[in-house]
Amino acid sequence: MTAPRSLSHFFNTTDPANLDSCDQEQVHLSGKIQPIGALLLIDSESGVVTGVSENIAELWDIDSDAVLGMPLREIDADLAAQVTHARQDQGMLHCVLDYDLQRNGTLFDFVVHSHAGLQIIEIVPNCNETANQVRAKMRICSSACARIIHAENFEASLQIAVDAVRDITGYSRVKIYRFHEDWSGEVIAESSDGTLPSYLGLCFPATDIPKPVRELYSIVPYRAIGTVEGEPARIVCLPGENSELDLTGSVLRSVSNMHVEYLRNIGVSSSFSNALMHQGKLWGLIAVHNGDVQQIPFDNWSLVQEIATSLMLRHSQQQRTDTADMISRLRQIESLFSAALRRNGNIEEVISRLIPVLREFLGADGFAFQFGVNLHTSGRTPPPDFIRKLIKWAVNRPGGSDQFQTISLHKEWPDAAEHIDTACGVLIQPIVVHRVCQLIWFRGPVTRTVHWAGEPKKELDAEGRLTPRKSFESWTQEHNDQSIPWNVAELQSAREIFTEFLDIMASQLLLKEENENLRSFAYTAAHDLKAPLRGINMALEWMSEDGFDPEAVRETHALALKSSEKLSELAEGLLELVILENQLLKRKPVDLSKVVAEVQDLLAGQIQAEHAQITVGRLPVIESNEQMMQRLFLNLLSNALKYRHPDRSPVIEITSVLFAEDVLEISVADNGLGVDLKFADKIFQPMERAHGNTAVEGSGLGLAICQRIAHKHGGTIALDLERQENGARFVIRIPQHADYLHG
Repeated sequence: MTAPRSLSHFFNTTDPANLDSCDQEQVHLSGKIQPIGALLLIDSESGVVTGVSENIAELWDIDSDAVLGMPLREIDADLAAQVTHARQDQGMLHCVLDYDLQRNGTLFDFVVHSHAGLQIIEIVPNCNETANQVRAKMRICSSACARIIHAENFEASLQIAVDAVRDITGYSRVKIYRFHEDWSGEVIAESSDGTLPSYLGLCFPATDIPKPVRELYSIVPYRAIGTVEGEPARIVCLPGENSELDLTGSVLRSVSNMHVEYLRNIGVSSSFSNALMHQGKLWGLIAVHNGDVQQIPFDNWSLVQEIATSLMLRHSQQQRTDTADMISRLRQIESLFSAALRRNGNIEEVISRLIPVLREFLGADGFAFQFGVNLHTSGRTPPPDFIRKLIKWAVNRPGGSDQFQTISLHKEWPDAAEHIDTACGVLIQPIVVHRVCQLIWFRGPVTRTVHWAGEPKKELDAEGRLTPRKSFESWTQEHNDQSIPWNVAELQSAREIFTEFLDIMASQLLLKEENENLRSFAYTAAHDLKAPLRGINMALEWMSEDGFDPEAVRETHALALKSSEKLSELAEGLLELVILENQLLKRKPVDLSKVVAEVQDLLAGQIQAEHAQITVGRLPVIESNEQMMQRLFLNLLSNALKYRHPDRSPVIEITSVLFAEDVLEISVADNGLGVDLKFADKIFQPMERAHGNTAVEGSGLGLAICQRIAHKHGGTIALDLERQENGARFVIRIPQHADYLHG
């Protein structure tokens, strides 16, 4: 039998500073059980009884002191054999043994599970009157599961589930409790005989179900409390044995005093709950309450669990249906815009028509589409500068995933508080095509009325100790600091949105950009090549005018030579650009740390002459072209040295981070002259200078070559516009996996 995980893992991996007082109670180490049953601890290797609940004699004719240290086979050979057989069953958390025990007319089940080298046997009451009643409950369960799966919608399946669980358990009230994002919860379905108050539609604060208890439900899906009356039975162990007995998997584990008082306050004497797990996470609970003391047989626990499983299957089915419907609508929209793109070929016009459609598709108030340095918006959005900061914050947040979504951005990122009206709820979806695109949906806050079951506040007793709420009367609260939640279908659609169509759009945008670059390149090349040619022609004219006098030739030689070198440098740069455009990218694992070290060796003389200080952070091994990467860093470091500030020695810093799950960001920053903002949108164009200072030698092709290299790798290079007063910072992003070196 597979041993359950221990709740101790939760406490060992959770910072105590993040836990309230109720969260800090290690309920699995209580060392006690509910008085309705009894417990034995058996050493798995020796079969010896190492512990027993002090009330064992009340249910079974054995003395607790006498059995301690005895092999179980000497107490009951049949029971020992069944425990051994159950231990070999690897497929069940708990196993009910075929062993009969009756006491005062009540039948008791023997339920066993393994943990930490122990076989834990629990003796629990079975209150089924007849075999016919057992079969009737099984039929109720079977019928309910089938009806849940085939219900018209999920809301109908919820009601089927609570009605069936009430029929099976015979309890007064059954409710389905759905957790919210902040772990508060809401009763979304209920079945009741009217003897207990209805909580349908009411909400409960997260503190009503502490974090360790929620964690327990993901380990052991059910929890029964047979009675809130009577003192729990202590577990007595052999000296030195089981000093900290782990009862994570116990079905009889005692109830904390706080929870006992909570149940009494809501008029409940017995309860049962079963976890609703969706995709491995706690989604909600089936909570079953009774005003009188009444036990639910262990066999019926599994029936409730089957209903819970069916309900979550129906929920998944509903989500898949909703998602499929949205994806189908997406494909229709995609087809319409593909046709529009084929008709007129004006990509900018298609984008301007598409952006509002994408906004309306997810019911957002605003939408932004970032491609490269271009940002297109529709509807009510925050300012472009804030959107760019938001993207950077989202992708760099700890534990970030490919998708970021929230209904209260200002609570996670305080800087967003001033834009709560337009960016309360945010959904960011990066998509890697030829470049990294960012799709951002915005929702403003909505006024929401919450009906709580009692005022959700902490109550203290006369001694200052935390106590459960005493009133559960409906208490209304209004707030407007959250947006409408993003549902699963919307989140999944955002992941798959226009994957193919965006690829087409990106190709068109790149083609348009390349055509514009080609026109600009042809113009600037023709213009810039004329300058050195004019210098050569001027020298030749002076020589001719002076009759090629040797002295005149010597005087004009320097001008001709300098113009010739400039022409040669331009020609080499232009040739490199052409080669880059047509070169097939051959990737292999490249250690960027070694590449930067080689570049520093090439520039060693200049670095020494300028007294430059270069700091290189941890750089990864990536799949790329080594020669192109070397040229990229060579150009950027050469510029940093070339455009040094006259009043200080160059300081250059190279770092890298994972910008997104599959995108590497490399930063090259210096403390030089920086880039005049009026040149910022031109510096990556061929023949443009990174600075207005023409006294600095250069072809004006270095950054254009860097851009071509970044594009060849499916990435981008951009100037950080926020860092210009104390130098320049260039940011390269390459969409691919990067394995960071350790050490």
